[in-house]
Amino acid sequence: MRLFIGLMLLSFNILAADWSELELDQKYKLTQSFQLPQLERSRSLVDVMENEELILKEIIGLEIGVVLFQFDYQNCPGQSLRTDMEIIAVKNTSPVVEVGAQIEKCILEIFIENKDLMTTSFFK
Repeated sequence: MRLFIGLMLLSFNILAADWSELELDQKYKLTQSFQLPQLERSRSLVDVMENEELILKEIIGLEIGVVLFQFDYQNCPGQSLRTDMEIIAVKNTSPVVEVGAQIEKCILEIFIENKDLMTTSFFK
């Protein structure tokens, strides 16, 4: 049974790319879903769904020890969409890696600490 579980985790890791492996102008699919609260509409959530395709548009190193990944969010419900930032735990990471996520005018922004760049992302 342990071997089976180990193989399942290994196969997940083969599909998911490390944050450091993501390349500009490439399409990626999410390996997990999460929700972000809209700023304009209190209590309204944006569902960012597993298997949604996103295009990596920018990678920016910030002076605070964080890297910002900006993705074109193609399923954006409106060009002026803005959300609060939420902390998202990346599934199947140990120890658990957390990233900040928000949407700003149909750009999904993911903030990850430099120390976590060599860990599994939630993109394949």
